[in-house]
Amino acid sequence: MKGRPVPVRGWEFWRLETVHDAALAWLAITRPGARAPIDRTKVWTLVPGLRMFIANWFVTEDHAHESGLWVHDNIHIGQAGAIVGEVPEVSKADLDRIVRPERCMTLDQIDRHPVLKVMGRRADEALKRRA
Repeated sequence: MKGRPVPVRGWEFWRLETVHDAALAWLAITRPGARAPIDRTKVWTLVPGLRMFIANWFVTEDHAHESGLWVHDNIHIGQAGAIVGEVPEVSKADLDRIVRPERCMTLDQIDRHPVLKVMGRRADEALKRRA
């Protein structure tokens, strides 16, 4: 029986695919053991061009309700590393939407974490090569 992947350095990794065609939409992370309650429910999504995971309020809402635009598949860090180079670039409209929260987060809760710190040098280098 396959169990849920174990968090690495406190992070869980998620592959988000669109519901209608199963296309890779986001690589995301969560921190279920975080001290602050908001950080236990928050979802950060990868912005490949910035090589950062940024708190994403609309993906956080989708993740909490488990119904909506994306299928959330909990994956191991090795699987995350294998797809990091395939994650689509974030559109300007989506990036603008991320940094202007409408619900569930305040502006100061839109924080970011570098890929280098979360996933390591190999993933960071893969994103550098994309640029």
